[in-house]
Amino acid sequence: MMPRTGVFRTLDDMQATPHPIDGIRSRPMMADATLAAVLFTLSLILGLTTQIDPGQRAIGGLGWSLIVAVNLALVLRRRSPVLALWLTTSTTLLYWILDYPDVAVGPSLMVMVYSVAAHVDRPRSLRHGMAASGSALFVALLGVLVPQEELPWFSVPINALLFATAWILGDNLRNRRAYLRELEQNADRMAQNRDLETRRALSEERTRIARELHDVVAHSMSVIVVQAGAARRLLDSRPDRAAEALRAIESTGRESLNEMRRILGVLRSDTDEAELTPAPSLADLGRLARQYEEAGLPVDISYQGARRSLPASIELSAYRIVQESLTNTLKHAGPAHAGVQLTFEPESFCVEIVDDGRGAASQPAPTGAGQGLLGMRERVEAFGGSLVTGPRAGGGFGVMARFPAEVHA
Repeated sequence: MMPRTGVFRTLDDMQATPHPIDGIRSRPMMADATLAAVLFTLSLILGLTTQIDPGQRAIGGLGWSLIVAVNLALVLRRRSPVLALWLTTSTTLLYWILDYPDVAVGPSLMVMVYSVAAHVDRPRSLRHGMAASGSALFVALLGVLVPQEELPWFSVPINALLFATAWILGDNLRNRRAYLRELEQNADRMAQNRDLETRRALSEERTRIARELHDVVAHSMSVIVVQAGAARRLLDSRPDRAAEALRAIESTGRESLNEMRRILGVLRSDTDEAELTPAPSLADLGRLARQYEEAGLPVDISYQGARRSLPASIELSAYRIVQESLTNTLKHAGPAHAGVQLTFEPESFCVEIVDDGRGAASQPAPTGAGQGLLGMRERVEAFGGSLVTGPRAGGGFGVMARFPAEVHA
């Protein structure tokens, strides 16, 4: 395989090479421990090198213990940010009150104010952040007011600004994380909905193909079986009639193959513009009726209302319903006549198929052939129409499908 270059190679390298930030995010405790170690090292260097002013207490065992505690609390800043904030605040204030030299314990407190704002909801982070910052500012104010401390006055507003900045940065980070989480959740929901829509579309397409195959195969096989039986009975006594039956079998088989090629052509085509045999429509009902007449089922077709063109999808569904109904009559009704009436109404289109056969006995059983009635109902309901089937009062069986006059996308 040739090596990939250009944009593709860059994308592959980006996906294959982990980013350093990803490693830090995957080990938050290690990152916090590293931060604590860095700040403690800084405090250690300053504590050993800073000259102690007169009046200040030398850093002893208690002082170094407080410095360790201040920085050690940073390890808990993600797991228990409020607890870590108050541990840092209490030890920092105690360090200042005992008048130890300032050796970089203040930054740890600001880091904790930032961490609370970043990991705790806004009302709680604002409450705890203000309390901790206010306590630190109060101690700083005492350092300004007490003459022995000689703390410059501008240290109070500067520290207030630093604490406010730390809280604002942390709050912005928390908002950004919440926004990104919401985007991820929306993307997950969209992916799930897309998968559901895809599955639903595939299920509907499988159902539609199954209906088409059922209608084609059931119709053709029924006609072929009836014609083959007639040819077998007439082969010796009426060879001419047997030849006609065989020709009908040949014609029906050829048309069925064309229908199968049309359906399979749609499945195999990568585009929507494949040159395929047109789907059957109401104009083909005459030819369909002649096939059943050749198989021994006389069919009459009549029209009511002003005839007009209908959407191709409705004409195909109506044709298939007529085809399925006549097939059921041919298989189950015995010697019978069938009638097909197409009624064009202003707001709807109705197709009715009736026969004078064995009545309820002509209705297909719930299993096996019953899939035909289920397919007819699915076809009609797909357009928001209705289907009524059942024995007729005067004998025979009837099917009536009503479609809306128009199909709205």
